[in-house]
Amino acid sequence: MKKTTSILLALLFVAAVFGNCKKDEKDDTPVLALLLYANDQLSGNCASVTKASSTSYTAFLISVPKGGCSQQATKEAAAAQTKSTLEKIAAIYAKAGSNCNAVSTAVTTNLNNNVTNLNNMTEDQYKATLVNNRMIAIGNLVTESYNSLKAAGRTDEQIAATRPGSLEDYYVASAVLYAGAQTACVTAIKDSGATAGLFTNPQTVLALSSCTYGSSQPATTKCATLNTEF
Repeated sequence: MKKTTSILLALLFVAAVFGNCKKDEKDDTPVLALLLYANDQLSGNCASVTKASSTSYTAFLISVPKGGCSQQATKEAAAAQTKSTLEKIAAIYAKAGSNCNAVSTAVTTNLNNNVTNLNNMTEDQYKATLVNNRMIAIGNLVTESYNSLKAAGRTDEQIAATRPGSLEDYYVASAVLYAGAQTACVTAIKDSGATAGLFTNPQTVLALSSCTYGSSQPATTKCATLNTEF
């Protein structure tokens, strides 16, 4: 995800530079196309879909731009992504200070164990873990999980006032999720400069959400558009 975002930001910069330097009479279609593509890839969100059965799918919605919404094809790539995620989350705990030391240690151990498990797999074993999982780009995680948000007690006005978070908000929300009941750590993360809307009740910035689909799933948690069966 980090690599994809960095590349797209670089493309935006290059396109902007060449766009400003080009002569008026030259065709700017390639530059505009590049800008539109980069903007498209930096927009939207991502759904990690897990299949429980042919009639039951759960989508975990995250504020990762759709340009970074892809499943790692090899165990090496998955291990590298896990390490990158650990670095991001560890940095959030470090910024929050000593109240997050214990949580940071536990998360580091957990994710390092995940990396070890990935490294110990054969490629066939890793690919077998992907059979019931898909990464699917979506437009907006708030609107996609509208029914779930309503079922959780939010009003239409509250949902309308909620926006998707950024990629950084996703890492912050993940750090908070790992912290769980460690309220001192959660407060420290909040006070360290994280997006305030992640901590309001209800949240006005959403980085993590969920919804379901499939004939056995209830209407109260049904995804707005997702219906891919596999």
